[in-house]
Amino acid sequence: MRPLLLKTLAKFNMLVDIAASRIHNYSPKDTIAVFGSRRSGSTWFMELMESLPGYRSVFEPFHPRYYPEFGRVGFPYDPYVPLPGEYDRIREYLERSFSGKVYIQFPYRMGVVKRLKGSKLVVKFVRGNTILPWVARTFEIRGYYFIIRHPCATIASQLATGFHSRLPLEGLLKEVQKVPELGEQRDLLKKLEGINSEIGRLAAVWALENYIPLASEKPYPWYTVVYERLVSEPEEEFRRVFGHIGEEVPEEAWKKMRKPSMVTRKSYGREYIGTPKQLIKWKDQLSERQVREILEVVSWFGLDFYDERPEPDYDALRAWGVTFSSSRRGSGRGVS
Repeated sequence: MRPLLLKTLAKFNMLVDIAASRIHNYSPKDTIAVFGSRRSGSTWFMELMESLPGYRSVFEPFHPRYYPEFGRVGFPYDPYVPLPGEYDRIREYLERSFSGKVYIQFPYRMGVVKRLKGSKLVVKFVRGNTILPWVARTFEIRGYYFIIRHPCATIASQLATGFHSRLPLEGLLKEVQKVPELGEQRDLLKKLEGINSEIGRLAAVWALENYIPLASEKPYPWYTVVYERLVSEPEEEFRRVFGHIGEEVPEEAWKKMRKPSMVTRKSYGREYIGTPKQLIKWKDQLSERQVREILEVVSWFGLDFYDERPEPDYDALRAWGVTFSSSRRGSGRGVS
C-alpha cells in the first residue's frame, strides 16, 4: 500500500477505537487477556475468543508503533523482565488497555462494525509473556490465557513472515540474568554467550518468553493453551478453553477453526489451518541442523517437552503444572 493510504488507515482505525470507547463503558471484569510468543497462534486464538457474543479485540497494545502511547512508557520492543520498581510505569497503561482506553494506529483493514458494536474486550499480547505472572496477580479480569507452540513451528513461522529478533545477544544475556534462577546458572550463561546464529537467538528468546510463565507459582492463574492440542483435539480442547470462563463453545468458534488469522499470509500454509498438517509443515521449512540447534538451545532452559515430533510430551508438560483432562494420557502425540 502507498504510505499516504497506510497513514490514512492508521488514523481511521484510531478514530474507530476512540468512538468505541465513548459508546461503551468497558469493564475489566469482562476482559479476557491472551499472551503468547510471536507466531505462536495467539492471533488465531484471540479471534476464537472474539467469537463470544459481545466481544471485540484489542490487538497488540504493547506494540510501540501501533500504540505510540506505549512507546512513550519506555518499554522496549523485545522481551523484557522489569525489575520490582519498574512495574509502576506500566501499571496505568495496562489499566487503560483492559478498559479499552488505548487506541490503535494500525495501518491495515480491521472489522469496523464489530469494533464499534463490541462491548467487551479480548486483549492480545505477544510482548508480555515475561510479565504475565505479575499481570495476572495484579489485575482482576475475567480470564487469562497463555498459548504455547512448538519452538520449531513458531520460529519457522517467524522466519517465513519476515520477523527477526531485535534483541542483540548482549541484551538477551542481560534479560536472562534478571531472572534469579536463570542468572545463577553459570553454565547456561556461558552457553548463551556462544550463540552465533539468528536461529539460536530466536530459540533463546522463545525459551525465555515461555520459561517465565511456566516456571511461575502453581497453580497458574491462567489457562495454558497448547497450540498442538487445540489442533489435534479441537472438540475436547475448545470445551476446556471456553469452560475456563464458564462459557459454552460458540458456533462461530467452530467456523473460525479452519480460518487463517488476519496476520497469516495466504501463501503460508493457508490450506493447513485447523488440520493436523498444520503441526508438521515446519519440517519442510527448517533444516535438520536448524531443528537440532533450536531444540538444543531450548533444552538449556530445562524446557524438555518438545522434540523432533510435532506434539509435546504431555506428561512432561504436566510436570511443569500444565493440566489436561484425563481422556488423554501419556505422550500420545497423534501426528507423525
